[in-house]
Amino acid sequence: MNFIGFCGRKFKIFVEIFYLSEAFLRVIEMGGFIPDEVVETVRLRADIIGVISQYVVLKKKGKYHFGPCPFHNEKEPSFAVMPEKQIFHCFGCGVGGDVFRFLMLKENMSFPEAVRKLAEQNGVAVPVGVNSIDREEVKREDRAYEINKKAKDFYRHVLQTHDMANEARQYLAERGFSREVLELFQVGFALPAWNGLLTSLSKHGFKPKELAEVGLAATGEGSGRFYDRFRNRIMFPIWDDRGRVVGFGGRVLDETQPKYLNTSETPYFSKGRVLYGLHLAKLPVREEGFVIVMEGYLDVITACQFGVTNAVASLGTSLTREQVRLLMRHTKDIVVAFDADSAGVAATLRGLALLMELGCRVRVVDIPDGKDPDQFIRRQGVQAWNSLVENAFSLVEYTLKKAIGQKEIRTVAEKVKIAQQVLPSLAGLQSEVEKEEGIKVLAKNLSLSWDTVAGELRRFEDLHRKKWPNPDNIAKRKHNILSREDQPDARDRAERGILRLVLEDPALGKVISEERGEILFHRPFHRKVFNLCLETAGSRVYNPVMIFNHLASDEQELLSGLLMEEIPGGDRPQILRGLVGAIDRIEIKERKEQLLREISSAEKIGDQEQVTQLLRDLRQAISLRTP
Repeated sequence: MNFIGFCGRKFKIFVEIFYLSEAFLRVIEMGGFIPDEVVETVRLRADIIGVISQYVVLKKKGKYHFGPCPFHNEKEPSFAVMPEKQIFHCFGCGVGGDVFRFLMLKENMSFPEAVRKLAEQNGVAVPVGVNSIDREEVKREDRAYEINKKAKDFYRHVLQTHDMANEARQYLAERGFSREVLELFQVGFALPAWNGLLTSLSKHGFKPKELAEVGLAATGEGSGRFYDRFRNRIMFPIWDDRGRVVGFGGRVLDETQPKYLNTSETPYFSKGRVLYGLHLAKLPVREEGFVIVMEGYLDVITACQFGVTNAVASLGTSLTREQVRLLMRHTKDIVVAFDADSAGVAATLRGLALLMELGCRVRVVDIPDGKDPDQFIRRQGVQAWNSLVENAFSLVEYTLKKAIGQKEIRTVAEKVKIAQQVLPSLAGLQSEVEKEEGIKVLAKNLSLSWDTVAGELRRFEDLHRKKWPNPDNIAKRKHNILSREDQPDARDRAERGILRLVLEDPALGKVISEERGEILFHRPFHRKVFNLCLETAGSRVYNPVMIFNHLASDEQELLSGLLMEEIPGGDRPQILRGLVGAIDRIEIKERKEQLLREISSAEKIGDQEQVTQLLRDLRQAISLRTP
């Protein structure tokens, strides 16, 4: 990467951003660069209906094929495949993309892996080889994962054979962990020595600096010498959802240090982007239809030993957006079972808001007596645990229970305060039936009438205007992908209309661009897709699905939803000009409103010179006319 030094700061920043982007990861992961023409050849030969039908039962309805979404549970099929465009899109959970993305999600493949698999099935030769920059990145990434794998093997060997691990083995035995479950989760032990891992991995050719880069070693402030980050700790390897060891959690045997220590944040490990045990739980989650989210390693290991195999852990934190999206690849039915202490309750409440925002169906296990899942399962047994899960609280019930606590509700102020805590959960419920029952629960506990609570809920919804996603019903109406963020205004609708037409015929975008100049899209995604269309306007062969190659995963979902929308009938160039004119009129209106606000502010402070100039600008804005 030395060549960056003379290329200028801006180019360096661009390269660094590109390396962090998903587009770059799609290039370098597991096999390097694949030429665009090869990707398109594979895409054209692969039958998206045939590929997806291996996983989903599809039924043809007009130009679409519908089936139950393989990425979340639903009552009514909202997963659509459009062979004409070679895309899929779920109108419930929003996941979408091309045939490569389907395989990436379903089989946890990288982009090159998905291309190579379909190429092999369809008789397309894929060239091997990457350029020098890509090759170095691939080697560095592969080496990082190899270091973590070797470290995992070292810790595991130490736990099984070393005399210094006697106390750790005794601790695990006293906790009741079987040899089989410890082997399944590859539990190990870090020696008390300062350089046990460093010495072992140096024999495999790994340097101390490399161990530091993956968070397994650190340096002394004064000496600069490297030492093991983990010492005298039981070690829990952490896998990503593709089954690669990306980090570790270490637990002390006494209370003289912080109980848990995780791998430091690195390019290969971020605690908020992984879920402990997901690599093992994926199949059971799909079989059971729901996932149980716990807090810690021991919770998941104990649950697994007792036969509860659809559990994962959030690594001691409240759920992050990235963790929820990982779960949503496999299910949207989520049971939260965090510890019953105050920190666990707080983490649960924070996680519930995020789960609700992303459209998950949520229940909460309220573990009695301040226990965690590990303690409860061991003391009460798996049948008692399963009963807890089966009778888990709904979102409203749990929020209400925690809001009320042990106190008696006597005053109007107390009722108002509790209602304010519960109404967000009530507003986020997935169905009208759930909402009806939630209103009854809240009304009963606060000694209020159903009508009173329903009225408060309506006022709350009107005030916040938050439209929560409904995966079972959203397919019944024309889907607008922006409903996952906010309701589209006139400008959003105009921008989307322009994109839908230009995606169908990029030449239209080129004509409008030449006539009008640059169109100022408010949404970066809209601007990005429009520019990509312009770039492909002169292509000999064009298909909008080609644009997927240049988009990140969340952008692919937005594009698949957009491509599923119907194209307006009539004279398309004229419709396009009308939409561009609508954006012009909106901009003029916004400019007028802004000037009026500025005039008001200038008048308040007595700046007459500024008022005069702004009035001049306002007259000019009023005189503007759009074609």
